[in-house]
Amino acid sequence: MFRPSTLRPLASRAAAARRFASSVPETTRAPTTSSTRAGELSTVLAPGEEVDPQLHGYPQLPYVSLQTREPFGWWDRQERKNFGEVFHEEEDVLGMWGPDVHKTSGPSALAQLSGAFALIGVFSYLLYKTRPQRPVAARTYPYGGLEKELGDKLPARVEKEDE
Repeated sequence: MFRPSTLRPLASRAAAARRFASSVPETTRAPTTSSTRAGELSTVLAPGEEVDPQLHGYPQLPYVSLQTREPFGWWDRQERKNFGEVFHEEEDVLGMWGPDVHKTSGPSALAQLSGAFALIGVFSYLLYKTRPQRPVAARTYPYGGLEKELGDKLPARVEKEDE
């Protein structure tokens, strides 16, 4: 069982987390266009952007995935968040477990895929053209390809000569 001295009250845990969050260098902290602390819910919008009426005072955070953040220097390393940081309205899409954010652009990915298919096509063509000929002659059957032996209904298929 736990000794009482090993269990810290929740308030001291929160204080330790705040001290840790304040000790994180400013370069690795979350990019903020608005205050992201739970108690301060003010919103700063870009020019031309309207306030979402469905948020009812919740901060309108930038639409940036957490996967683009630096991997180290966060209170929660797995989610890349600091203690007390406000969740985005679309956390399920912008969180670490949302769809992956790729660094490869669309045209670059298309060029790489086309190059791979071209290499496979060239390799297949070379294999087809350098295939060795059959070492034996094709088999021939007497009496019209065993037509009589197969019941006069279906003639045996005729093997085609290789080119």
